[in-house]
Amino acid sequence: MDQSAYGSTSGTDEREARPMMERLLVYSLFDEISRLREEDPWQNGDRNSRTLAKEVDFRVMLSLLRDGAILHEQDGDARASLHLLEGRAALSLDADQAELEAGEVAVVDAGQPWRLTAHGECAVLLTLAWPREKAGV
Repeated sequence: MDQSAYGSTSGTDEREARPMMERLLVYSLFDEISRLREEDPWQNGDRNSRTLAKEVDFRVMLSLLRDGAILHEQDGDARASLHLLEGRAALSLDADQAELEAGEVAVVDAGQPWRLTAHGECAVLLTLAWPREKAGV
């Protein structure tokens, strides 16, 4: 097993411990979404997220958002892809806005702060990739 800079998660009462990066990580997004829906942050809040992979210059996160909940990257240091798996959401970059529906993916270049606002319940797969010089690699 290859160890990343982040090693493994410690696990919680609701989640098992697992590696943050290996040579190959495979997830069923539909199973992950179902698990997120069963957890307390979703049952009693407006969102729930799980980091699927994490390295110093790369991150993959799955998030469920209720109507009006927001995900945002304030610095915009990383390149980002936002793949809407379920529902609808609005992606805003300063004056630019795109309406996303399930099955659509948006790619935002580095240096662009962005904000994703859920329109109803939605599931989004967020991938962030930092330029190596910004990640300190």
